[in-house]
Amino acid sequence: MEVTMNEEINTTDIPEEDIYTYEADDEPVKDRDLYSDFTGEVLSGTCKKETTVSSGKSEPVSSPDAAGSVPAQAQEPQSSEQHSAQQPENEEYEVSGSPMHLKVHRIYFVNTVISMITLCMTAAAVFTGYAYIHNLEQQLGLERNRIADLEEKEASDKGTAEGEYVDAVSLIDEEAVYEPDTPVTDMVEIDKGKILTYDSYVGYSWFPVLSGIKTNQYNNDNFRRNSEGRMEYYSNGELSSYFGIDVSSHQGDINWDAVRSDGVEFAILRIGVRGYAEEGNIKLDDKFEQNYEGARSAGVDLGVYFYSQAISVEEAEEEAQFILDNLKGRKLEYPIVFDWEPVDTYDPEVPPRTEDVMPGTLTLCAQAFCEKIKDAGYDAMIYTNKKMAYIKYDLRMLESYPKWLALYTDEMTYYYDFDMWQYGFGSVDGIEGDVDLNIAIIR
Repeated sequence: MEVTMNEEINTTDIPEEDIYTYEADDEPVKDRDLYSDFTGEVLSGTCKKETTVSSGKSEPVSSPDAAGSVPAQAQEPQSSEQHSAQQPENEEYEVSGSPMHLKVHRIYFVNTVISMITLCMTAAAVFTGYAYIHNLEQQLGLERNRIADLEEKEASDKGTAEGEYVDAVSLIDEEAVYEPDTPVTDMVEIDKGKILTYDSYVGYSWFPVLSGIKTNQYNNDNFRRNSEGRMEYYSNGELSSYFGIDVSSHQGDINWDAVRSDGVEFAILRIGVRGYAEEGNIKLDDKFEQNYEGARSAGVDLGVYFYSQAISVEEAEEEAQFILDNLKGRKLEYPIVFDWEPVDTYDPEVPPRTEDVMPGTLTLCAQAFCEKIKDAGYDAMIYTNKKMAYIKYDLRMLESYPKWLALYTDEMTYYYDFDMWQYGFGSVDGIEGDVDLNIAIIR
């Protein structure tokens, strides 16, 4: 007899030898537990239990006929005693909401342990990462403090440089300034620690006077031109200057004997040049060797200059080494000169490589160049004009090096000290075309 019971089955009461056939919603699954082996979820469906009665042979279970009815004998009621005494061959149960199997408990426990271990490892990793980041932040803080200390020391060493190098506009004092009605070529006037100068581009400007810098002690009345129109300087009625020129390959072939016979006592030869293009290549002046040998044989005292376009200390030192390599220890009576000049390419598409060089960088370049020259046993000098000296170089850092001043006027209007004066250009025997004219003042 087939019986359907809507009740829960306690799986622990089912004998091990019993065989179950579970009909799930999708398809029957034979010989498996009532619970999922993987998820532990209770399965829903119909479970048929097939058993063999040990007290006797079971009768075949009647099945409904084609019409769906059950034979009469199968429909006769049975007493409770008869039902209990008679064990049916097949029982069919509807299963739902049964307790979790022991195996599910074990899987759950293992998963829980794994989750806890993973959580602990993650927490440890997070803590380690936090500690590492905290350590980096501490090191970064120490480095910031070290940099701040260095910057403070550097500012202290430089003193009041930034305060003294200010825009000329901020120094204008209309009540204290005397400006002539008629523009002049150049002038110098001291008023309340300021220098008044004239520039053809910006007009009159005030510049601060730098402390600790040796000033111009020459008597302006002692600069005068001789009968040939060449500048000379006299001290106590005596001639105290030498007449000289500076030349390069632009002058072509020079007759140095004729030059010397025309009264030229010294010459500053260009030994090399760095290009103003981005590459900044260095090359030897095409006429240097010829000029050196010619001037030396003619009895003209010599110095050399390098036309620099350095944008770093390393490049300035490279230029100095280039000079030393090409001089090869040869004798010079005059200094080796650092001649850095701004360049205008007149082409916005090809700006000069020195366009963005800051005053501090240029000052360090000049200093590095001169020190390398001095270390090799030669005298070093810096070529400059008034504008470069006033607004581009920090003269306090370059006080120990003599200056070669370019100022094309008959009246000396430069405020600070100098040793050579490039005062203009003119003709000299033995040279085709005009050439720069100079005087070196005897101390």
